[in-house]
Amino acid sequence: MDDADGSSDLSEKLAEHRRGAGTRGTLAVSPREAYVGDELTIRGRNFPAGQTYDLRWHSVDGSWGVLRGHEIVGPQFRPRTETILTVETDQDGAFDAEWTIPEDYGGGHRIEAVTGSGSGGGDASGGGGASGGGGEPVAEAEVEVVPWFEVDRTQAPLGEFFTVTGYGLGPNASTNNYQIAWDNGYVGFVTGVQNRGTATAEVRAVGPPGEHVLQVWRNYRGVPYVTNNTQSPLGPVAQGRQSVWTVEVTEPEEPPRQAWVDPMPPESPLAVHYPDIDDPSSGAELEITPESGTAGTDAFITGSGFPGDAEVDLLWYQHVGEGIRGTDVFPKAKDDVLPTVTADADGHFQVDVEIPVAEGATRPIVAAVDGREVAVTGFMMQPSIETFEPRRGPVGTEIEIELTGIGWPNYENSPFFVYDNDLLGYGCGVSDDYHSTTVRTVLHASGQPGWHFVDVYPSLFKMEEDEPEFEIRPHLSYHDNHPVRPLPGIHLAFEITE
Repeated sequence: MDDADGSSDLSEKLAEHRRGAGTRGTLAVSPREAYVGDELTIRGRNFPAGQTYDLRWHSVDGSWGVLRGHEIVGPQFRPRTETILTVETDQDGAFDAEWTIPEDYGGGHRIEAVTGSGSGGGDASGGGGASGGGGEPVAEAEVEVVPWFEVDRTQAPLGEFFTVTGYGLGPNASTNNYQIAWDNGYVGFVTGVQNRGTATAEVRAVGPPGEHVLQVWRNYRGVPYVTNNTQSPLGPVAQGRQSVWTVEVTEPEEPPRQAWVDPMPPESPLAVHYPDIDDPSSGAELEITPESGTAGTDAFITGSGFPGDAEVDLLWYQHVGEGIRGTDVFPKAKDDVLPTVTADADGHFQVDVEIPVAEGATRPIVAAVDGREVAVTGFMMQPSIETFEPRRGPVGTEIEIELTGIGWPNYENSPFFVYDNDLLGYGCGVSDDYHSTTVRTVLHASGQPGWHFVDVYPSLFKMEEDEPEFEIRPHLSYHDNHPVRPLPGIHLAFEITE
């Protein structure tokens, strides 16, 4: 081979190198700052020609850290990687792809090109998939997802609700907690801890009829930082997208609904809240149908595997104690609530019972034979309105409100009362020898003649982590972001007469 041939061979190798063979490639994303729902353009250059790559999206999954089924540690996040696209480079070692940002947490997200593993992924028009297997990362780029909010409508009849939805919240403490204000009064907070950064809140249309201002604020301490849009180092809320709306409250065609609890799905009791029994290996079994509901629910308790013809004492357990005073909360049998039954010759029985008025969360039910507890089940007690009276009267009228089914765990024992979208205070759902099994308060009617509204929202009584601050504030995104179990809002309307 002469020098000319050598030179030609070398030139070809250099040209091949310039086309990207053996290089790691370059990845670019546009825009670099975007919102959930925006379309990204992902460009690859300087890759080998005709090669397949998976594009992976790096994010997190969120949940609430909870100990013993009732102690809230705080938001917890773990890494999550998804293959979002599979692309192929052209003869120049390049590709262009479009992808729409899905509902996910805000902040910085890496997009990574990985040598093709053939594991899932969408096409260049969008889609997504589970995280891929092997493959070597060869290039990456980053996009900043900015939180933003929308309102479902700007006009609603008195007593109905505006729905505010936030996208791209968290996981950073500074962007994990946004506050909603109505006419410059604090209503409550929203967070997207366990719903991939999406939070939904319903805000009451309160009077008088006419125009009102609905606003979203931001602050990790759980209350509005009023220089958000003027002096915050994080920049304005939603980085320029709308976070303040002028909305109109209209006269309703019919009087507002006066008392209801948000619908609850069927639930199962939490075994972690059962008491220890004397003989868990006895072979006896206890069931209740349905497993959840409110006070007054008709239920069947069924037993099997008991000694033939045995008398079985059914024991209803409540949780007693006051954590706020340093006393532990523990299950304690309550007398004369459930009957004593007799098993048949085969050790079976079934009895119809009415669920009593009681504190909420898991209510253990224990079966005892000859004084020894041999089986346990539970009923998930859900909130209900026991008393709301009177429902109309002049300014100053004493309004008695009594709620049952308010639980003892830290994520449900402090229902927060909001009057005309202005926070008032909280009650307590723990019982002991000095407390009833209901949350009772007396409010005094105030405001101009017409309809006024009391909304009771879940809150977090206590959380171990200091940031972000979620404690003792109305949780407006309780529908899809409350810890452990869904909890309802409770809604009341009172008419002030002349």
